[in-house]
Amino acid sequence: MTHEDTQVVRGPKPPARRQIQSWQEAEHNAAAWMRHWGYADARAQPGGSDGGVDVRSRRALGQVKYQASAVGRPELQRLFGARGRALDKDLLFFTGSSYAATAIEYATENGVALFVYGLDGTMTAVNAPAHRIATAAPAPAPAPAPAPAISLAKPAPATPAPVHTSAPASGPAQERRPGTGRIVLGLVLTAVALFIPGSESFDPRPNRALVTLLMGVVPAVLIASGIREKSRRRYWPTGLALLLVDLPVAWLTNARLWRGDTADDLVPATFTVLSLTASVLLLRWNTRHTAGPSGKAAS
Repeated sequence: MTHEDTQVVRGPKPPARRQIQSWQEAEHNAAAWMRHWGYADARAQPGGSDGGVDVRSRRALGQVKYQASAVGRPELQRLFGARGRALDKDLLFFTGSSYAATAIEYATENGVALFVYGLDGTMTAVNAPAHRIATAAPAPAPAPAPAPAISLAKPAPATPAPVHTSAPASGPAQERRPGTGRIVLGLVLTAVALFIPGSESFDPRPNRALVTLLMGVVPAVLIASGIREKSRRRYWPTGLALLLVDLPVAWLTNARLWRGDTADDLVPATFTVLSLTASVLLLRWNTRHTAGPSGKAAS
């Protein structure tokens, strides 16, 4: 996420070019560019245990890689994890090589700005968050035009400039707020919890009020977390897992499904086990792919 609505003073000129021959110079170069983009207090912090953060600012954190291999997803996950609860800080990643496709996908989903620096200190934006940060800095003011020479010739009559009419440019598309998806899913499951226990094919046990309450726990969690959510981290695996938890509640509390011999009970029992297993696997998979290992990455 970027601070597009924050009033900042940006440098009129980009940083002077410098030869990047060490990871320390790469970090100081990244800090200089961040100051140019409006993070006036950005300072490089070479060395030490910094949890994957090489450049710090009050409004942003930056990590710098000085390596020949492409940057993968785990490095971005370390930077994302180093931010902790400071969700208002921008995340910027710098490398002198390139980014793997999985890293670019993860950065786009989580609002991490990706940059590639040249050995002469130049900087190139790679993804949309990086372009928003880089293009927000004003271009250098043009040099004043020389005074026109005095001519004694009679000027030609001025030709009126043609008038161009065009439709007004549409404003930027409004992004959906974080957490909207889980709020919608929560509302749908709330409607399901209110409707299913009262249907003719449902025989609630022990009673309709308790079954409705049990089925309403998952949508309540979804709606509450959706309202509080500020990050754009991927959530669909967790939401699908919660949906698969809510379904067995309906099966287990419907006494009509369990009237019969062992063969009749095998079907709802199998669906219940499969749903709960899939839910656990989805939660573990999502946790493993969104929380990278801790510790400082090598510069």
